[in-house]
Amino acid sequence: MMRVLVGFDGSETSEKAILYTVKFIKPSKLFILYVINEDDIRWPSRIDIPLIWGGNIYELEKNILELHKKHAKEVLRKAKKILKGRKAKLFYQVGNPADTIIKKAQDLSCDLIVVGSRSRSNIEFILGSVAQRVAARSPISVLIIKPDQKSTKSNKKSS
Repeated sequence: MMRVLVGFDGSETSEKAILYTVKFIKPSKLFILYVINEDDIRWPSRIDIPLIWGGNIYELEKNILELHKKHAKEVLRKAKKILKGRKAKLFYQVGNPADTIIKKAQDLSCDLIVVGSRSRSNIEFILGSVAQRVAARSPISVLIIKPDQKSTKSNKKSS
């Protein structure tokens, strides 16, 4: 009886992580988690949100959080389509992505965490990716799904 949490951000590799999990791991319990990065709520310049701000920081954060929740629900609908009727618990939380994924997997008594890795950009190389941080910090086994070779090559050409 394997319990698996998939960290899902809507990217191509996180889609691949879901597909890999249901095809090869076939968990008895599957959890799909989207993490709203808490930094994106505090620092709206990191994201493209058309927002009129009246000067109240609390209202700004509340509005941004509501926009992120709406986006999280859209991303999880995408995950549900990928699952094609397979049973899974889908949810979102606000927090640091790597820490939240690990904590939720522990809270759910998961046996495995599955996350997608994006191809490395210069900034990810310096700061580390979410997948790298999950793998480095998690007491639970972590499976990192890599991008397709074609995607990686095309990303490097366009850089």
